[in-house]
Amino acid sequence: MLLKHAENKQKLDIGKFIFSLVMVSIAAFLGGVSFKNFFESAGIIPTGLSGLALIIRNAIASAGLSLPTSVVYLVLNAILFLFAFRLFGWKFILASLLGTGFYTLGMQFGKISIIANAQVDVLLYAIVGAIICGFSVGIAMKFGGSTGGSDIAGVIINRYFPKIKTGYCLLIINAFVLVLSIITGGLSTGLYALVVAVINSLTTNLVLDGSKRVVAHYIICDKSEEIANALLERYHRGVTKIDGEGMFSKKGKSILLCLLPNQLSSEMKKIVSDIDENSFIFSSIVTETMGSGDFMKEASIFKNKVVGAQEKIKNLNKYNRHNEIKKLKLKRKQRTYKIFNGDNLKSQNKKD
Repeated sequence: MLLKHAENKQKLDIGKFIFSLVMVSIAAFLGGVSFKNFFESAGIIPTGLSGLALIIRNAIASAGLSLPTSVVYLVLNAILFLFAFRLFGWKFILASLLGTGFYTLGMQFGKISIIANAQVDVLLYAIVGAIICGFSVGIAMKFGGSTGGSDIAGVIINRYFPKIKTGYCLLIINAFVLVLSIITGGLSTGLYALVVAVINSLTTNLVLDGSKRVVAHYIICDKSEEIANALLERYHRGVTKIDGEGMFSKKGKSILLCLLPNQLSSEMKKIVSDIDENSFIFSSIVTETMGSGDFMKEASIFKNKVVGAQEKIKNLNKYNRHNEIKKLKLKRKQRTYKIFNGDNLKSQNKKD
């Protein structure tokens, strides 16, 4: 039974990987469309590799050669991927290649005439375009890929320096492109690029860190056992009980401390209020955790059994492979022994 669950989990992992590729492709195409309609149409040079590609395209155009920005962007990414192949696994590379390809398609074929040809304030285009691009970059990274360009460079820096958030890595990298945009397009172009860079970075961090944010919930209640059992059964995470006393009522109170991801907070509060209507809950965002406690570890018995079954399958395969190797070695020894004995018999017959 457990072996079947383990095999089903492997199939589920394949389905998740395919879904992540689809999400990366959609997010990347949305980012390319945003670049085409909000940045290129309004003459805004954004930061990042796409902005660098636009600067190069403008320089080539001033020399009398016409080349799409998407082609320049694709060539720059091809150079970057030559270095990325050594650092990242094939899953990230595959997702990033898809992201880069769909981003390029959005840059080339994603023009929406109503938006691109509208007479709107350039600053509004910079803000909206930066929000959409930052959202697309964050979604692509969240699902294990990227839209190419400085995103990959940002992930590389984050890989070696985890404390530096990916969005801030992108902000540092984009400073170089920002300087180039000021030199080639003037101060106003550089200021628009600065606005795009800051909003893009903040939006990317919001998408990446929003679901990972940990919240500490303090629950002051009278039915501590019932609430703790409900939280343990529902979330399989640690709950700590603290004994307290109300200084006004002089009555004993129980305080439960539970750390949960941000997306589970609303459901947890509903569970607590259904059990104890008189409970009082206050929460605070956890900025850092240290130690090896089980506060945030999911203690699912069934999950542990499935993991054990997976290990059993691996060990069983190793055992079977080991036996096959032993059989082959034994056959080789028997064959060698027969040949050796046959040669001895032949030599004895000749002597006789």
